[in-house]
Order: sequence, then C-alpha cells, then structure tokens
Amino acid sequence: MTGVVEIAGEEALDAVDTIARAALPEHWQRQALQQALRNGYELRICRDGTNIVAYLLSQDIVDETHIMQLAVLPACRRRGMALALTQQLLRDKHHMRAICLEVRASNQAAQALYARCGFVRVAQRPGYYAARNGLPREDAVIMQKLMQE
Repeated sequence: MTGVVEIAGEEALDAVDTIARAALPEHWQRQALQQALRNGYELRICRDGTNIVAYLLSQDIVDETHIMQLAVLPACRRRGMALALTQQLLRDKHHMRAICLEVRASNQAAQALYARCGFVRVAQRPGYYAARNGLPREDAVIMQKLMQE
C-alpha cells in the first residue's frame, strides 16, 4: 500500500523529526531540518491516512538534485512509500541533468530501491558514515540517475 505524496513545509517538521529519529542513525536535529527548508531544500512527505510516515528531503544544486534524506517509520516499511516518494521526485525533477545520493554500503534494501528507479552506482566514499554500535566507520555508495541523456 502506498500513501499519498505531497510537498510540505515547516508544518510537517514535528512528524519528520520523529521519523528521522526512529529511522536514521545520523538524523539531523529539528533546527537543522527547519533551516534546510528555509534555505530552499524541498520536503516531500507520504501519509498513511492522516499520519505522515515517510519523507524525502532534497536540494537542487545548479542542474542536479541531491537526495539528502529518505526515511520511513520502521513500522511502515515495505509498503512502497519510499518508492512512491522517489518516483514522485523523479517526475518533479525530470528537467534536471541528474539526481544524486549517498547511501550506506550496508544498506542493500535502499540500494535495490534506487536501482529499481534507474540509479547506478558511480563511486564509493570511504569512511563517510560515523562509527556506530561498536562497528567501524562505513563507506557511502554514491548513486546517480542521469535525467537527460
């Protein structure tokens, strides 16, 4: 079941902050999310009924869009919400040259989702993610989808 995707602003920050804390090891603080929106980042949210349960935060830089964060409440995963958010971003950003992102090397589910949407692995950034839970720093896989070929 996929939810409804919509563009949101600061009114969604409480829900986004809750999702980020539950889903992302390196979540941004609420103030950082608020400042990002004030600096022109775009926030797409996905609802399950009336509740916001997933979001995608992106930033346009010249002719590229960077996916900064994509998160789904753990209890709501595997329902197509991350796919719906990503596909809506691709439709909205069809005019951009490329869409880029970084993802944990160990996050095979996210990499599979992005590959399903046409992203390809273009590089690896060693030690990008901080050490956690007694594990060493982790590499980031850089993925990209060229929009205008």
